[in-house]
Amino acid sequence: MDMPLTVPPVPRIKTSEVTGTLGAYFRFNAKLSKLCLQLAVAGLMVILVAVLIQIYGRYVLNDSPTWTEILALVLVLYVTCLAAAVGVRDGRHIGMESLLTFAPERVRHAAEIVVYVGMIVFALFMTWGGAILSWEMIEYVNPGLPISQGWTYLPLALGGILIVLFAIERIVARVLNLEVVPSWH
Repeated sequence: MDMPLTVPPVPRIKTSEVTGTLGAYFRFNAKLSKLCLQLAVAGLMVILVAVLIQIYGRYVLNDSPTWTEILALVLVLYVTCLAAAVGVRDGRHIGMESLLTFAPERVRHAAEIVVYVGMIVFALFMTWGGAILSWEMIEYVNPGLPISQGWTYLPLALGGILIVLFAIERIVARVLNLEVVPSWH
């Protein structure tokens, strides 16, 4: 019985294997993305501790600390924006893959680039709006935590900048048919 011959797919070069200026660009983004991921995980741990302190204070001491809830809320914004940026770089965002599965490869590549251009536009508006909100609220102090309210909106601007950087990297990688190495590797 003859087995049909199949052509194995051409292996894609990983962005970590690229040299020169472009390789330095990819390595910078990889390190920045890994740092964002580490900061998001650290932020989650601080949120967990803050919530546990809140629970202990409320149910054991019968005296809830006021700063824990506000700290957790502010950190959720940082964790979300950092993790969203990492998700863009790693290609873990919500997509329409089911519709593109049956499309020709050229159409899939074009659709992916269009999606990342859309992300860049959205992230630029997010950066602009977050920067304005942060600047406008800088003189107001958070009622339960002695920090400026501007810190609450700053992650929108930072996350937007990171999304732009990482979406550009994904576009360059797609055009050059490179594989972006995920942040946790």
